[in-house]
Amino acid sequence: MQKMMMNENELATRWNISPKTLQRWRSEGRGPRFMKMSKRVVYPIDEVFDFESKALRASTWEQASDVVLPSGSTLMDPREISYVTGLPLYIFTQKQMREALGIPHRRVQKLVRFDRDEVMAWAKRWVQDAQDQGIDVKAAPASQSRSLLHALASLPA
Repeated sequence: MQKMMMNENELATRWNISPKTLQRWRSEGRGPRFMKMSKRVVYPIDEVFDFESKALRASTWEQASDVVLPSGSTLMDPREISYVTGLPLYIFTQKQMREALGIPHRRVQKLVRFDRDEVMAWAKRWVQDAQDQGIDVKAAPASQSRSLLHALASLPA
């Protein structure tokens, strides 16, 4: 009978990496898809083969940034969306910040991409929530620095 699943140690041995690397990848959302049964983590063989086939490269210069998005795609990288919106780059590049703020994003292979319309709708919701809570987002702060809320409020409608 052919084996259907591979445990963490077997996969780590197969790829000559540490089981801790697989654990880190799981927490980061990387690596092959896995199943968790109670405390036991197993990887379906089909998922391992699929992950390995996606990792194949024809040459050394190929990398994840060579992903070609479909024509007409409005997805932007963090630097582009930061420039277009005028919001600080760190809220798009830092995973914890993106999750804490609920910024809509997509993963394209290992890359994080943003849809301009979704980010603008998210910003409008944030400003509206602040106004509903009685925060005056249009008021100029006393200092020269600008808060994230003021930056969101200054976005065009």
